[in-house]
Amino acid sequence: MSIGIGYGKVILFSEHFVVYGVPAIALGITNKAIVEIKKSDSLGYTSDTQGTIPELTTKSIRNVLEAMNIKENFHVHLKGDLPTFGGLGSSAAFCVAVVRALNNEYKLNLRNEQVNAYAYEGEKAFHGNPSGIDNTMATYGGAVKFIRGKTPAENKFEQVKIGSPLHFVIGVTGISSPTAKMVAEVRKFKEEEPDQFQNLCDQAGEIVKRGEKALASGDTKLIGELMNENQFLLRAIGVSIEQNETIIKAALSAGALGAKVTGGGGGGCCIALAKDEKHAKEILNAIKEKGFDRFITSVE
Repeated sequence: MSIGIGYGKVILFSEHFVVYGVPAIALGITNKAIVEIKKSDSLGYTSDTQGTIPELTTKSIRNVLEAMNIKENFHVHLKGDLPTFGGLGSSAAFCVAVVRALNNEYKLNLRNEQVNAYAYEGEKAFHGNPSGIDNTMATYGGAVKFIRGKTPAENKFEQVKIGSPLHFVIGVTGISSPTAKMVAEVRKFKEEEPDQFQNLCDQAGEIVKRGEKALASGDTKLIGELMNENQFLLRAIGVSIEQNETIIKAALSAGALGAKVTGGGGGGCCIALAKDEKHAKEILNAIKEKGFDRFITSVE
């Protein structure tokens, strides 16, 4: 048996606007997917995590095996503490974990860029033409500024310095909204209100610039303020629904430095920045009182 690990992620700044050339900043969180593999006569998959889709997951494993030119079959078992809720990069974390388990099984000594490339092939099973940001975060962790190119090959990823650990509470609306659907709705907004949308893009770009500096200096107060500004933009383009707003309001009422939708929106997850671990528990309880799933995570 061999084991591999891949980490989840959140989008801190500029989801949706990244589609139109604005950089986005993503953070690798400590929650992870853990994969155990055993050689088997046929390909098999089991999971301790609810919400996975066996057909797509099995296809992703086949994609990885083919990309790595591995002919043997395996039984793959998923565990770990990374939920499969939208926006946390769980499918990419799974793919990275599979690659790393195979790397350990065959003692391939793969470099991170090779792990990332093979995991991207697995991600295609889930997302067709993925941006590459999720598998990159699952591979490297930390903080990354992502600039989307015209093709996946032209995507740019730049490491961003983190001046101090960040403690987040993630609130889960329980509502699944496909990213493609939300992207289409934002595109419609852009077409109907081009000038307003361009103004919002400009504001998002400024938030990313200031946010990158705030991350490097460890200025959590400013990071929180910028998260709130980013949430204002997400409201404007219509991707923050009532359940998102309820979670955000609960977090802010508990003293969160900032709170916002992360990922596609229309439900999914929200993130709230806490002052420290103790404060994170207070925010966690505030979201719990509203009846939503929630958990604490951090970015090192």
